[in-house]
Amino acid sequence: LVVISVLTVLSATLILYSRTGERQITLFRDQARVVAALSRAKSLAIGTFGQADVPCSYGANFLAPRTFRIFKDLSPDCSTADRRFSGDAELFESFELDSQLMFDILTLSDIVFIPPDPKIIMTPVQDQATIVIRTNDGGSSATVRVNSAGQISTQ
Repeated sequence: LVVISVLTVLSATLILYSRTGERQITLFRDQARVVAALSRAKSLAIGTFGQADVPCSYGANFLAPRTFRIFKDLSPDCSTADRRFSGDAELFESFELDSQLMFDILTLSDIVFIPPDPKIIMTPVQDQATIVIRTNDGGSSATVRVNSAGQISTQ
């Protein structure tokens, strides 16, 4: 009986540790996906500068609880473009966080990268945006920050 009870306790501990580790891996994988989407939008904006028939800018749009997308800002006149996601016509790529995760804090809805620098415009206007991804059970979180210069950092 003692051996069986010790094995039961060890097995329960191992299963709990395994599930916690799996959630951490999922959390950091999706944090990397958010960073990759932001970097891709920035790189698309820089890469298309000066070419004919290209969008005015590229950006990323975040929608709670778990949707984020890359969009192209389409406007016949770039000086009057709205600089935000305006619907499916502008959609470039769409992503979903894992079902175990959600956006906990979103201080922005859109970030737009305008070539050639790229110039950064965030909606709502701010110097630094914060995106916090949290597990549904509220246990762990990962943070992505973007400043007005376009620098992307994680925590």
